[in-house]
Amino acid sequence: MSTLEKKGETTGDTPAQASSDDAPTVEELDKKYAEDTPDTEFATLLKESDKQNYREVSTGEKVTGTLREIGESTAFIDFGGRSEASIDIQELRDESGKLRYKTGDTIEAFVASTDGEIRLTFSLRVSSRQLLRHAHQNDMPIAGKVTGFNTGGLVVNIGGLRAFCPMSQIDTGYCNDPASYAGQTHNFKIVELRGRNNVVVSRRAYLEEENRKKADEMRQQLSEGEERTGIITRIERFGSFVDLGGVEGLVHVSEISHTRVENPRSVLKKGEEVRVKIIGLKNLGKKNERISLSIKALEKDPWDTVAERYRSGSIITGKVVSIQNFGAFVEIEPGIEGLIHISQFVSGKRISNPSEVVSVGREVKALIREIDSKKKRISLSMRAVEEQDRQTAEIEDMAAFKSKQTQESQSDNAMADALRRAGLA
Repeated sequence: MSTLEKKGETTGDTPAQASSDDAPTVEELDKKYAEDTPDTEFATLLKESDKQNYREVSTGEKVTGTLREIGESTAFIDFGGRSEASIDIQELRDESGKLRYKTGDTIEAFVASTDGEIRLTFSLRVSSRQLLRHAHQNDMPIAGKVTGFNTGGLVVNIGGLRAFCPMSQIDTGYCNDPASYAGQTHNFKIVELRGRNNVVVSRRAYLEEENRKKADEMRQQLSEGEERTGIITRIERFGSFVDLGGVEGLVHVSEISHTRVENPRSVLKKGEEVRVKIIGLKNLGKKNERISLSIKALEKDPWDTVAERYRSGSIITGKVVSIQNFGAFVEIEPGIEGLIHISQFVSGKRISNPSEVVSVGREVKALIREIDSKKKRISLSMRAVEEQDRQTAEIEDMAAFKSKQTQESQSDNAMADALRRAGLA
C-alpha cells in the first residue's frame, strides 16, 4: 500500500465518522455553556431575589407602608412585600371628599384580603367571631352599622354579630342625639369581648386614635412663621385656643388685635374660623407642648407709620384704658397707646397712685415727650400740658396787664393834653 493510501486511511471518512459518534448531545452543550458562560445579569438578580426578605402578611395584620401611586379608584402602597398592596381611594378621602394623603406619605392600615392581591383598609369588616377576636386582640378598628339606640347608647351590627356602644363612647364629646346615628356605618374599637353576645365597642376610642395620628402628621408640617387657618375651640380670659387640624395652638389675648382686648369673648366666637400666624413652637408632641399663634401679626401694624402722624412736643387727646401703680396707659388711636408715668401727672404734687388723678375711660390731654417706634413706646405727660397751660396763662395775663397799662397811660396822656388845651394845666 502506498504512503498516500495509508495517509488516506488515517484522514479519510472512517475516522471522521468515529468522531461524530463521540460528539456531546445538545443538553450537554447547554449545560456546559451555562457553566462556562453564565448570564451574569440574570444570576445577579436571582441571587438578590433569593436574599431579599419579602414580608408575608395575613388578613387582619397591621402594616405600614409608603403611598407610591394614586389612581382614579385605587391607590398603591409599598409595605415591603413582593408586590404593592392596594387600597380603595375613598378610604384616603376625608368627610368632604378631599384627599388626606399624597404620594410619598406613610400610611398605616390593615390587611383586608390576600386573595389574588393584597388589599388594605383602615377598618376591618368582620365576618366571623374569629376575626372579631383577632381585631380585639390586635386593637384593630372594625366597621359596624348602627341598627338601634336607647338611653344607654347604640346597638351596632358587626358582620351579623350584635354589639353595644355606650353613650359615653359615641363621640369624643357629649352626644345629646344618639338617634341621629341610626342607619349609619361607623368605625369602632372593641373594648370588651366576653361570651357570645357581650361585645362592647367604642367609636370614641377610634376617633381619639385617628386624632392622635392627625396630630402627629400636623406637627411634622408646622413651621414657625407660616400662616394657617384654624377653628376656635375654646375661649378663656387669657386667650383663645385654635384647632389647626389635630393640634391646638393658643392665641394669647395680647396677640388677638393691635387694639387693647380686655376679654377675648368680646371679639371672638367659639367655632369661628380664623387665620393665624405661628409665632412659636416648643416641645412638639411632648407633655408641655406649646404652639403660640397670632392674629394681629397678619394685620397692618399702626406702629409702622406712627412717626408720620405724631411728633415729640405735640399735644394729643386720648382715653385712659388702663391704670397701673407706675402710671396710666392712654389710647391715642386704635392700636397706639402711650404711658403717662406717675411722675408726669400733676406739677408740684406727689401722688401715690394714678387713680388719684384719672380713671379708666376718662379723656385726657397729654404732651408727647418721646416716641420709640421700634419698642412701640410713647411717653406722655399731663404735667407738661398743665405747665404749658400755666405758662400760656401767665403770658396771656402779662400781655393783658401790659395792654391795660398802655391803655391807661394813653388815657392819662389824653387827659393831660385836654387840660393843657383848656388852660387848666
